Amino acid sequence: MTTNWYLQLIKGIVMILLAILVFMSPAGALLAWAVYIGIGMILSGILNIILGFSARGILENWGWRVFEGLMDIFIGFILMANPALTAAILPFVIGFWGSFYGIMLFVDAFASKGNTGIKMISGILIFLLSTTIMFNPLFVGLTFAIWFAIILFIAGIYNVVFSLSNK
Repeated sequence: MTTNWYLQLIKGIVMILLAILVFMSPAGALLAWAVYIGIGMILSGILNIILGFSARGILENWGWRVFEGLMDIFIGFILMANPALTAAILPFVIGFWGSFYGIMLFVDAFASKGNTGIKMISGILIFLLSTTIMFNPLFVGLTFAIWFAIILFIAGIYNVVFSLSNK
């Protein structure tokens, strides 16, 4: 993909670490999660923007990567700016982000030449779990942390595998 394959690797590792943090404290305060997740989203967005611009001459759809990075940064700032409000709407924010991310992976699978299977499967799983969180917050209830950690873990694994296959 690019000579900066390691940026996607770092993004995947950050997502996996966030998933582990969430798994370790599923009963923890949503306010702390908003800050952790917000920081992670901002870092992910910055890495996506750098990756998108560095792949301008290689990827036809590099602009979507930059747009995804901007969305990550925007959502990260929303999560960090209003922690109390974030705690109340976190399932919807995370559900929207995950749905968007899953759709982007699925659509990108058709534009890519390699790793289409893992992109499609990851995109579908992330989309399904995210819409479950977004449209069934009462069903998700106390298991919200586990659902979100699973989404982050799948997205992180995808990014690590994809980056290493494009070294």
